[in-house]
Amino acid sequence: MIVGKWRQWVGRMRAKGEARNGTIARVLENAGWLLAGKGVGAVLSLVYLGLATRTLGPAAFGQFVLIIGIAQAISSFVSFQTWQGVVRFGMPHFQAGESGKLANVITLTLALDYGGAIAGCLIALAGTAYFSDYFGWDAAVRREALLFAIVILLSARSTAVGVLRLHDRFGVGAVADSTTAIVRFVGAILAVAFMPTVTGFLTAWAASEVATAAVYWWSAARVSKGAMSLFRWRGLRQAAVENPGIMSFLWITNASTTLNGATKQLTTLIVGLVAGPVAAGNYRLAHQLGQALARISEMLSRSVYAELTRVHFGDMKANLSKLFRSSVRLTAIGAVTIILLLITIGRPALGLIAGPGYAEAYPLLMLLGTAAALGLGGTSFEPALVATGRAGLALRLQFVATLVLAALLALLLPRLGATGAGIATLAAAAASLILYGWAAFRAMRAVGDRGAI
Repeated sequence: MIVGKWRQWVGRMRAKGEARNGTIARVLENAGWLLAGKGVGAVLSLVYLGLATRTLGPAAFGQFVLIIGIAQAISSFVSFQTWQGVVRFGMPHFQAGESGKLANVITLTLALDYGGAIAGCLIALAGTAYFSDYFGWDAAVRREALLFAIVILLSARSTAVGVLRLHDRFGVGAVADSTTAIVRFVGAILAVAFMPTVTGFLTAWAASEVATAAVYWWSAARVSKGAMSLFRWRGLRQAAVENPGIMSFLWITNASTTLNGATKQLTTLIVGLVAGPVAAGNYRLAHQLGQALARISEMLSRSVYAELTRVHFGDMKANLSKLFRSSVRLTAIGAVTIILLLITIGRPALGLIAGPGYAEAYPLLMLLGTAAALGLGGTSFEPALVATGRAGLALRLQFVATLVLAALLALLLPRLGATGAGIATLAAAAASLILYGWAAFRAMRAVGDRGAI
């Protein structure tokens, strides 16, 4: 009897979940799960960031930031957004119960994840040697930078993220996401107590990446029920045949990630090259604090993409336009809220977290925090383009925004230092918002004109 009642309750919960498919409620539910993990991370990140800045001081913190920046820039160059490929091309197979074809998609994305990681390790070997001459690193620091980059690259987990989102396991993903902040927080405390150096904090950051990847892969393996088997490599060729366009989609999203992610990391490195490690540290600190306020942006983007894809391939296309408009209104409110928070608590928050030695970072915090708010305002635009088959257009728009950033950096950074980089970043964020917004609203109208809504 108890088992029967349990099955009835599970059935009702599933039915309710299916009824919410294609609605803003479903997006908010999934974003809520993501924020449960990232919310913990946002709070803890302020603590461990404060520990790092106060313990290391501006110069050593700048060196710490540059080492992280090199590793993350290389990762952005070689990483594929394979989670998007799993969701977009795996969704039709998942909904049709075609487990073999779904497994082939996952096999392909796994190969790309670790093929990119291996290529990145080779790039890191050359990259750390190249930048060490400009930053004045000795052999020991160069070795630490290389080892840290290798750990970051081999901790790839994009396919695992995609598997969890495909199965609508955002709650499990929240637990995995929170691992990063928890391990980093504990590691920062241990570094302060036993190894208050750049090496100590790099060890804490590296341990957090390894732990998070382990939790993600373990969770995804349980959810996928054998679809992630390492013995399915013969499915690589079949995946391309069974999913026309998958390789071009993955290459496009890789290029988009490279332009978006790598430019952010390269900006920090360029600031370090032109203005020195202290300026790079201030820029990174302001960027991190702005991103902590705008953490909701990334979470909404991921949940919006998953739900738009579910709607696009399901029988709920009447909800597509409504879902898009609702998410746009929601993120616009969030963007205004972030700007108000920057104005009211930005300066005291900076002093509380980092201390008086980083007072020069306040103008950067306003610039980069506002840029993050604009990013939140446009959260729904890129997912709408990718989910409706316009990944190529999204890439072209990202390229234009990157050109704007590069041109303004070349113009302003030599004259204004890190502040010039902040102005360039804000202008590029505004250009990206306008371009993506124009394209996304046109895409929604086009879908409607074809009778899909």
